[in-house]
Amino acid sequence: MPDMMRKTHFLLPEEAAYGFGILLMAIGVACVSASNFGYSMIVAPVYLIFAALDGVLSFGTVEYLFQGALLLLLCLVLRRFCWQYLLSFFTAVLYGYTFDLMRWLVSFVPADTLPARILLFAVGTVSISISVALFVRTYLAPEVYELFVRELSIAYAIPFGRVKLTYDCISCVGSILLSIVLFGFGAFAERSLPALGEAILSGYVLEGIGIGTVVAAVVNGPAISLCGRWLDRHFVRTRNARLAKILSAPPHTSQTSA
Repeated sequence: MPDMMRKTHFLLPEEAAYGFGILLMAIGVACVSASNFGYSMIVAPVYLIFAALDGVLSFGTVEYLFQGALLLLLCLVLRRFCWQYLLSFFTAVLYGYTFDLMRWLVSFVPADTLPARILLFAVGTVSISISVALFVRTYLAPEVYELFVRELSIAYAIPFGRVKLTYDCISCVGSILLSIVLFGFGAFAERSLPALGEAILSGYVLEGIGIGTVVAAVVNGPAISLCGRWLDRHFVRTRNARLAKILSAPPHTSQTSA
C-alpha cells in the first residue's frame, strides 16, 4: 500500500485521555449551561439542587457532593467497597472545580441571540461526546455516574446498555418530578401552546429541562459512538503498566464479595 494511503496513527496515553476527558466534559457542560436550552438527564438533578440552594454552594461543589451520595448508594446496594471507588470520587471533585472555572470563563461568551445559543449547545454536546469516548478508553477511574452503571452491570450480569437505559430513564423521571416539586410546572402552568413554544425557544419548559434535554437524549449515544470510532481509527492507546495495576479495581463475581 502506498505510504500516502496509510492511516496516520498517533499515540494517546490513557492518562492524557483521562485529563482531556475531564477538561472537555467541564467545557461541554459549561457551554450547554450557557445555551439555556436545558440540561441532560444526568446533569439536570444536580442543576436543580444547585438552583434550589440559591448560591449557597457552587455548581461544581453540588456536582461532586451528588456523585459522592451516588457512590455511597452504590456501596449500599452492592454491599461491597474497594478503595479504587474513591478514585471516582476524586475524579468528581477534580471535575467539579474544573467545571466551576470553565463555567466562569464561558460566562464571558455572548449568548444573547438564538444562533449564539445554538452554537454553544452544539459545541457543548460535541465536547461532552468526545469526553465520554475518552473516559471509556482509559483505565483511570471514571466519574461516579459511569462507575455506578458499570458496577451494577457486572454485579448482576445485566448488559451494560440495559442498565444505562434504566438509569437514564430513572434520572429523567426523577429530574422532572424534582423540577416540579422545587420550581412548579414552568411553561405548563399557563396551559397554552404559545407559552410552551416561547418557553422552548427562550429557555426551559420546566426549570432545568427543555428542548436541549430531549436533543441530548437522542444524539448523545450515537455521537459518543462516532467519536469513539474516530479515536480508534487515529490513535493508539498506551498506558503506564505499573500505575494501571495499582489503580485498577479488582474483578468481582458477586454483589456480596468483600
